[in-house]
This record gives sequence, structure tokens and C-alpha cells, in this order.
Amino acid sequence: MKPFMIRASWLFLALTVAACSGGAGRRLPLQHDLGPIDIASEQRVQVRVDAPAWLWDERIRYRLLYRDPSAIRYYNLDRWEAPLPVLIEPYLAIPGQRSITLKIRLDRFEQQFVTPDHARLFIDMKIEALNGRDNRLLGRRSIVLSQDPVSPDAAGAIAGLAALTERARSEIHRWLKAL
Repeated sequence: MKPFMIRASWLFLALTVAACSGGAGRRLPLQHDLGPIDIASEQRVQVRVDAPAWLWDERIRYRLLYRDPSAIRYYNLDRWEAPLPVLIEPYLAIPGQRSITLKIRLDRFEQQFVTPDHARLFIDMKIEALNGRDNRLLGRRSIVLSQDPVSPDAAGAIAGLAALTERARSEIHRWLKAL
């Protein structure tokens, strides 16, 4: 083998080894849910969640209100485990004494940055409670919740949106008791 080919082979091998070890400090992509869920054997209200097309996605959304409020951005290395309507449905299935179906329309589930180091979270949903036997409307309700402040990163979005989902669940539970 010619000396040039031998040196080129060694250089190629050295570059390959360097390329493989160069990403050792990088974080791998993660998938998230909203935390552990208590699936008890008691009767639960049936829940069906729907959403606009842009929320049938696993990406975690945020907006930079201070720079470009109409642009939607997504975290690159953090995703939801499932599309949002599928993900939150079991979290909103509360214990129920009656045969009730909840139809929930999820309209907003996002993080908004007011400044580079200050973010707010929003969840916006419309709910219809139907009699499970004859689909008669029992009531309608809108829930708009926000949480401020949260850490300005994906971890803050995930923890805050999980907390907002739990708050929405509590509000739905109180509302159904009053029906």
C-alpha cells in the first residue's frame, strides 16, 4: 500500500473515532407525559377529548411574545408521549357516581414567554357534560387557566402544564358535583 493511502486510512479512522466520541455530552431526546396517574377501579366519568389539528401533535409548543407572538415554536429534544388529546384524556377521567360523558375541546395548551427569562402557561378548554344514557346535555363550561411564573424551559413547560391539567381536573370535578 502506498504511504499516502496508509496516512489517509489512519486519518479517516481518527476522524471516525473523534466523531463518535464528540457527542458524548449531548442530551438525548426525551418523551414526557403528565406524571403518574391513579387508575382506580372505581367508576369514572367517560371523557372524550378533541382538539384542533395543530394540537394533535407530540411537540411541546411555546411562543416568544416579546419577539414574534404569532410564531409557534417547539422544543427540539422534548416531546409528549402521545398527541395531547390522547395524553390528557385519562388525567381528566374523574370518579363519577352517575353515567356522564364529558366532551372536551382542548383549544390551547402552551407556554408563552413574556421575556427571555419569564414564561406563562395556558390551558383553554370547553366542556360539555352529557347524560351517558340518552346524550342529553346537562351543562356547558369553559375553563381557561394560566400559571405564572414557571421556569423558562421545557422542564418548566412540562411541570406547569401537568399542574394546570390537575387544576382543570379539580375544577371539572367541582362543576360536576354541582350539576
